[in-house]
Amino acid sequence: MPTTFGREILGREVVDESGDRLGHMADFRLDTDTGSIVSILVSIEPDIDPTMLPWPTVDGLISVPVEEVAGIGASVQLAR
Repeated sequence: MPTTFGREILGREVVDESGDRLGHMADFRLDTDTGSIVSILVSIEPDIDPTMLPWPTVDGLISVPVEEVAGIGASVQLAR
């Protein structure tokens, strides 16, 4: 089931609380002890400067803590 869920959300648009597009969900990171998602990895839009974002860059992707995700539907909605 987790694999199916992962495939369903990968590639979804990631938007901030105003609905502005940050990019697309490229991957996610798991806590290997609990199996819980700890962050989503976002391929950001080319016109966004990653140094201006409050999250770290991991392998060219922005690592957004799962606590920053307000909801997942047709897009991934961030809380800020």
